[in-house]
Parts: sequence; C-alpha cells; structure tokens
Amino acid sequence: QASQLKNDETKALAPASLQKELNNLLKFNPDFAEAHYLSYLNSLRVQDVFSSTHSLLHYFDRLILTGAESKSNGDEGYGRSLRYAALNLAALHCRFGHYQQAELALQEAIRIAQESNDHVCLQHCLSWLYILEQKIFDSCVLLEHSVNKSLHFGLP
Repeated sequence: QASQLKNDETKALAPASLQKELNNLLKFNPDFAEAHYLSYLNSLRVQDVFSSTHSLLHYFDRLILTGAESKSNGDEGYGRSLRYAALNLAALHCRFGHYQQAELALQEAIRIAQESNDHVCLQHCLSWLYILEQKIFDSCVLLEHSVNKSLHFGLP
C-alpha cells in the first residue's frame, strides 16, 4: 500500500478502508512502526494534519523503541531517527503551510545533524530550508549553495 500511495495513488485502497485496516493492525500490535508510517501517508492523502502528525511521531517513537533503526544503521540509529523525525516533521508542517513550526523543526534537525556530523541530513535540511525560504522570500543563494553541496556529496 505504501508503494502504491507513493507511485500510483489510484491503485491503493480508499483512504477510509486503508485507515480501518491500519487501525485493526495497530489494535493488535501498537508497536508496528510501518503501520504508523502507512497511516501517516494515508493521512497526508486526505490532508488531515492532526492524524498525519500523530502517525509520523508514533512511527519514529516505535522505530526508536523497537531498536529497528539501530539494527540497520549501526550505533547511531537512535540519533539518526531523531534528526530524520525532526526533518520529516518540518516537511509535514511546510506542506500544510505552518511555516513557523516548520522552521523550528528544521532548526532542531539541523542542530542534531550538526552534532552527529551527518552531511546527508544537513543537505536535506538545506533543501527544505530553501523550500521554506521560497515560501517566505525569493532567494536564489540557498539554492546555489545547496546544489554545490549536493554535487560535492554526490547527492541527486
């Protein structure tokens, strides 16, 4: 369902049906992080800011609690989850037009990424900072800097 939501939303279950299935799954296994993520995607589809924020936060909480993130990403999994949670929260707020909250979440993601020396996360933050700045101002400087840094780190 997640793949269908990302690639061709018309092939996915209807939002209400999908949420009903997810609620049944989460009733029996509330720590199922992937179900929370799918709920997040489904809530985005219907523009439900409360449910999408709730599901996103639960996804990262469950990821940290189960230790799934640290298993796949070495010793820094916990910190990685925190910085990407903040980054995703910033993207979520930006999508719904909550620019002040997006800026605060982005500042947190940048702070955590700098502490961890995570250049990839910092580049993603810079891209979102540019998007956020475009919503508020018209600035080309951030875009030029972002493209140069992305080329340097081999990012698309």
